Parts: sequence; C-alpha cells; structure tokens
Amino acid sequence: MTLTAEARVIDDPAVRETVFAHLSRAWGVRITGYKPNFLGLHNRKWIVHTDAGDLFVKCYHPKRYSLLDPKRLEKIERSLMVQQYLHENGVPCPAVKTGADGRPVYRTPDGHFYVVMHCAAGRTAKAGTVDPLRMYRLGQVTGLMHRLLARSSPQTGAVEGWKPSLPVMNEEWRSNLKAAQQLPNLDARLLAAMEEHGRILSTIDLSIFDGLKHGWAHWDYWVDNILFDEDQVSGLIDFDTVTYGYPEIDVARVLLSAAFDAEEGELRTYAAEAFLDGYREHRIFPYNRLPLAFKLLWCREAHWWLRGTIKEKDEPPKRFAEEMIWLTAQWEYLESQYADW
Repeated sequence: MTLTAEARVIDDPAVRETVFAHLSRAWGVRITGYKPNFLGLHNRKWIVHTDAGDLFVKCYHPKRYSLLDPKRLEKIERSLMVQQYLHENGVPCPAVKTGADGRPVYRTPDGHFYVVMHCAAGRTAKAGTVDPLRMYRLGQVTGLMHRLLARSSPQTGAVEGWKPSLPVMNEEWRSNLKAAQQLPNLDARLLAAMEEHGRILSTIDLSIFDGLKHGWAHWDYWVDNILFDEDQVSGLIDFDTVTYGYPEIDVARVLLSAAFDAEEGELRTYAAEAFLDGYREHRIFPYNRLPLAFKLLWCREAHWWLRGTIKEKDEPPKRFAEEMIWLTAQWEYLESQYADW
C-alpha cells in the first residue's frame, strides 16, 4: 500500500506492444483494442478487448515488484493462486488465467512480467461513504474470504508470520519526527499526532496481541481494491500483497477506509456495525476484538502516514494520514468505545 509522490504510471507503447504480442501468441487470441486502467503505482494495467472476450492485464514494473528476484516472484505467484482459490470457492474476485506450465505469471522474451485475469465488473466507492447495506454485503464477503483463508496453513518454517516490532516502529518514528521538524510550515495537527505517536510507543505493551492467531490476509484491503455493482460486492482485487499476518488488520483497514468520515472525524456507527454483522455470519469476530484490530493496524501503518511530507502527496496518502491522526487521538478510548462491537 505504501505510495510515494512519484508519478503513478506512464504508459510505454513499447512495453504495451511486447506484452500484447506475447499475450496474443500465448492464448491464441486477436486483440481488437484496449483501455488503460492506470490506478496504483508504477504497474501498467489495461482492459484488453479480444475476440474471445475482455481480459485484465497487469504488467509489473520493476520499481514496484522486481520479479527477477525468485523470492518476490514466488510470493506474487502464491498470492495469485490464493486469489484463484478464493474465486473457485465463491469469493467475488477475478479468475486468474494460468499458462501451459500452470503458473500465473507470464514473462515476455525481453523480460516483462505480467498476469492475465478476467475483468471484474463494478466500480470503487469513495472512501468513507459506503452505505450500511453495502457494508453488510462487504462484511459477508470478507468473513467468507477469511474463513477460506483460515483453511490454508503455511508449511512449518516456510513462512514467518508478521508481527509488530517495537524497535522498528521506534526507529521509523524518530526518523520521521526528525525530518518533520526540519520542515517549514509543518501542519500543526500532523505534528501533534507525530508527538502522540511517540508517546504511545513509549508505553505500548505488544503482549496485548499475544492472544491473536496468525492467518492469511489480503493485506491491502481498502476501497480502491473493492468493486461494487449496485448493492453487491462484485470484485475484490489486487491480491499481490497477501500475507501471513493477522486477518484483524483487514477488518480494521476496510472499516477505516469505507466507514470513517474524515470531515466529521468519526467512524460511522451504522455502517461499521453492519460490516461486522455480515462478517460474523461467516467467521467469529469476538466483541472485544475491534480495539485490538485498530491497534494492530496502527502498529503497521502509523509510521507510513504520520510523516511531515504527507500533505504534499496525492489523495490516498492524505486520506490514510487522516485515518492515522484519528486513530492516534482515539488510542486511549478504543476499549471504552468499541469493546462491545
């Protein structure tokens, strides 16, 4: 999810032509047109019209994912196979098209890596505005996704589960604060949040998370990766960062992204509760779990978004910064506000 101030993507006709030529040969299809879909950072994406129907094609940019690294390639392919597994078991996410070798990532002769999948219908929603009915449907889909992912366990020793690290968090915070203090006209709210960030780190006891179990999670679960068609969830997308971490982070991330009203500075109660009602139809989510989910998300993301330069960036980072400013301010009150949710 981490974003920078760099241009998100610039189309490269040479790359497009070589990828489309390879796609045409590999699948025996005739390409009749295409539509750029350059959401996200660096990676080139197109909806490709062919005589066999529309396909979604994503070409990985080496600045975002260097797939010459065998470990990175293995992780991406594992994530894509997770997406296919979920598709086959009723989760609305696009089917991934594998090659003759059974692998989901293709490579052109000149070294461009790309994936092909079916197009997902629908549109993304504006952050913070998803209505209760769609939140309920999204909760159902998310609960089903996590229940299915819970059936998958990593081989012993093969995958280490993500955990928050206090030394890492402290180092990132100190670096961010030092850089911010050297900036002119630093936003006062942001500076206050960064100072509170440090205070929380000085008192936090990470053993509060010891009772949570690791599990596979989407790990980039925000409104830009969720498609709606009317009142239904029509597509969960962008599974590239699937991680063996905590599913609770998906819950906290999507609640903030879809139900936090940044202008009012509050979590929309009916929308958030509707999501949890739908989620619990497929997977247990204890009524004291939400405060821990929010705190886990804060441990993962606060140092990404509470930075002095964040106000200079485009909308997604600004939105994430507002979410972290709010979560930082609410830290002491999370248990009293959300323990019964």
